[in-house]
Amino acid sequence: MQEIVIMAAFIALYAVGVGTISSMVGIGGGVFNTPLLIIIFLLSAQVAPATSLVAALFLAVASSMVYWRQNPRPIISRAGLFLAITTAPGSVLGVVLRTLIENDYVLRIIFGLALMPVAIKMLFAVRREKGDIASELASYSMSDLKNKMLVISLVGGFVGGISAGLLGIGGGAIIVPVLSVLMGLPMHAAVATSMFTMMFTASAGTAMNFIQGYINPYYALALGVGMVIGAQFGSRLACRVNSVQLKRVFGLVLVFPLVKMMKLGQLWLDPSGSNVLISTAGDIIIWLAIVVPIGLFRLYQIRKQTNQFDTIVEPCDLPTPE
Repeated sequence: MQEIVIMAAFIALYAVGVGTISSMVGIGGGVFNTPLLIIIFLLSAQVAPATSLVAALFLAVASSMVYWRQNPRPIISRAGLFLAITTAPGSVLGVVLRTLIENDYVLRIIFGLALMPVAIKMLFAVRREKGDIASELASYSMSDLKNKMLVISLVGGFVGGISAGLLGIGGGAIIVPVLSVLMGLPMHAAVATSMFTMMFTASAGTAMNFIQGYINPYYALALGVGMVIGAQFGSRLACRVNSVQLKRVFGLVLVFPLVKMMKLGQLWLDPSGSNVLISTAGDIIIWLAIVVPIGLFRLYQIRKQTNQFDTIVEPCDLPTPE
């Protein structure tokens, strides 16, 4: 009994951190939770994303409640409900697609390949200019969007829903860009509205997972409690802390469990799987091979920007006052 309590406390504490960063950037946290459940707690590639999606539902509800009470309210409910038209059925389809894949390792590869771009995108996170949030929200109107853009947004929402059901990630990694880039929401509003939409996306996928019997209630509850607590911090800190640096750090860390989940080090150095140390060393080498070039490129970008700022433009020759 004591071991169960300690394990639950560890999972919940981990989920607090995941919930904090996830609610700040508008994702469901599955990009962190799914690898944890597979690698550390040895859940199958069917049960892990289903359980992770329940935690995303906890996070979405808690974050939406906090965002809803903020003034000005950053949730654009009309936009969120509009996207939910396709994200909810997409989530159900994602669950169905996952159940059709019987080989766990195939699912591990799908998870790794699908989530790796998310991690790399975090590494390349850039600071956005902040305007007056109140005026940006007041001036936004969905009626200004062309029908073609609305249709494309619905397609994007459907893809986000499929990713939620298939990978257990909540779909925010796709929904936030849809809201901010295609539908023109201010970034803070896109994050808050993504969490609002995620309530419907995660609910549909969770209902389907429950019917299929893939949810582990113990891990789902432990993760959910931590995610609810984390949502209280992240939703309030979204506009106050350097979320760009946080995203870069999480992206750096996230690449390793994805490499580990796909067993790339084992395939490279220890195909028989007989030596954990050798396979782990292979995972570390592959991880470094991915993040070091990205880090060097980021350093080059930073130095280039610094040099641009340091360049002094000589003023025009003006007559010297006597």
